[in-house]
Amino acid sequence: MIAPSRNYIYGFIFLAFFNLFSQEAFAHTRSVSYSNWLITNDEIVMTFSAPAREVTKLNEYKTLYPDLSASLDKHLLDSIILNPEGSLVKSKALITEQGTIAIEHTYSIKTNSLLTIEMNAFYEVSSNHTHYATHKTIDGKSRSIIVNQNNRSIEITPNSQKLNDENFKDVLFGYTNLGFTHILSGLDHLVFLLVLLLLCRSLKELIFTATGFTIGHSVSLFLAASNLLIPNTRIIESLIGFTIVIAAIEAIRLPMMELKKVRVFSMMLFISIFVISIFTTYINNSLLIIGMGLLTISYLKLIEDENVSSKYRPVLAAIFGIIHGFGFANILNEIGIIKANFLLALLGFNIGVELGQILVLSLLWFIYVHMKSNMKNKHFAGIRTLLPSILLAIGLYWFITRSFI
Repeated sequence: MIAPSRNYIYGFIFLAFFNLFSQEAFAHTRSVSYSNWLITNDEIVMTFSAPAREVTKLNEYKTLYPDLSASLDKHLLDSIILNPEGSLVKSKALITEQGTIAIEHTYSIKTNSLLTIEMNAFYEVSSNHTHYATHKTIDGKSRSIIVNQNNRSIEITPNSQKLNDENFKDVLFGYTNLGFTHILSGLDHLVFLLVLLLLCRSLKELIFTATGFTIGHSVSLFLAASNLLIPNTRIIESLIGFTIVIAAIEAIRLPMMELKKVRVFSMMLFISIFVISIFTTYINNSLLIIGMGLLTISYLKLIEDENVSSKYRPVLAAIFGIIHGFGFANILNEIGIIKANFLLALLGFNIGVELGQILVLSLLWFIYVHMKSNMKNKHFAGIRTLLPSILLAIGLYWFITRSFI
């Protein structure tokens, strides 16, 4: 069996390898962009947004550095094709939240027939890129379209051919598919589900823990989608990595003395970061740092007694689920939900997330039980001890890069 004290060495070796060789696949959980299309008989207004980190991958950024807006603008001009062809009337950069770049293009086009839009943006630098487009008309109707590597075309009609109201089936199944594909493409959420599985000693415990996680992310998903509470996207993405880190520490199952050392180290680390935040502008959210520090220290104290931590695990999973739910809601806030279909769309999206979660946990549990039954105890124990350290390193990598880079 691998000694717990050696886990950190293995974990950080993996982190170094992870950083050097897997930046495209793992440095960020998914490659996404969004667009809204408002179409009339003679004009198209497109608003396109993407995370700044995605824009830095573009070839245009290498020549137009450090102008992110100009880089995205140039890329869109070369990669979005209208048929029938439209002429660009106006282009401008939009002011958005930190970490997001947005461009608005206005096209002049005269057609009452079907309009085909080829969306080739970002696929040259990320083959697994997913684009979420929303087609809107001036009469308030809209529909959502998912564009990927294998299906890059959008077919829409001018406003003279108004969109029909989406029926119950279209809305429910459309947003169910959106939620399902969203969680399966979110590597950070999948890694956290694996950590939850490693925390549980039985299928019953896993079901209760997963239920707590579901309740938590369902609540925050509703709050964010209904605009009652919308936290900063960058902070949420960082906190998702943070939840992986502290849950993975418990999954390692360190002896009590080791846990006390980790708790003391964590206390000193957060105090140091807090002091730095007071005297510099580089870290500018002191209250968040205090909250994270208190949560970490309290959590590490709680898991010293395995019976107590097992009892409260569904509650802790619900707390972590609240953070992940805000992450799930990012896509809904980007593409928007028409008020008339709000509850149905939200239900469909949540069902899709749950179906994806059940699929992943079922598959992981089957693999876990199969390995436990067919491997020698010492080999299984070695993997069972090493795996949480690797996941801890991944979570730490995401937390650091999303917070400070």
